[in-house]
Amino acid sequence: MMGRAHFTLLLSFVLLSRLQRVKGAIRCTETKPLLSELPVGVSQLSECVLECTGLTYFKKLRLQDKRTIKFQMCTEGDPGEYCWSKDLNCTHGESFQHAFALLPVNTSAVGPEMLEVKTTSPTATTLQAHDSPTTLAESCGLLYEVTQLFSGDDTGKSVCLQVATVDQVQGHPVLKCPPYLVTFWQRNPPDRQECGG
Repeated sequence: MMGRAHFTLLLSFVLLSRLQRVKGAIRCTETKPLLSELPVGVSQLSECVLECTGLTYFKKLRLQDKRTIKFQMCTEGDPGEYCWSKDLNCTHGESFQHAFALLPVNTSAVGPEMLEVKTTSPTATTLQAHDSPTTLAESCGLLYEVTQLFSGDDTGKSVCLQVATVDQVQGHPVLKCPPYLVTFWQRNPPDRQECGG
């Protein structure tokens, strides 16, 4: 009897995970070119992104992390507002796992308590800094988990953050470069080559 209960629980988990993948799935196509011109309003690759990419890939190799990690520049909205399209560039056979907004700050001088980070689109929410270990190099800056904003059922076309400082650092440039988005993707096994998350 106990074996049948375990089987039923396992079957329910598998079916539920497949339904969740379809509900908030991010569709991937191979039609987008890997290299293309940056749209108007998108910042050029900054020194921060290039440095973080190198450090992260060294850490990725050391940890033997097989996921794909992608870095995406923001477009700037109102002063202090940074946005990313919800149309994430991915390849057929990849599953979306996580998205982080990365604020490039000197982490030895600026802590999360010195910043106020809010989403302005699709909904207004205050974000807390992500403090669990990731594959991203710690010196890249402060991380804010935004996975749900990209994989949820919100109908908006972009995700925007407003970054403000608290009183003790007013007037000082806290960000070394504009924030950027870092996404993690898992390659599906050959027998499950399907699009999306």
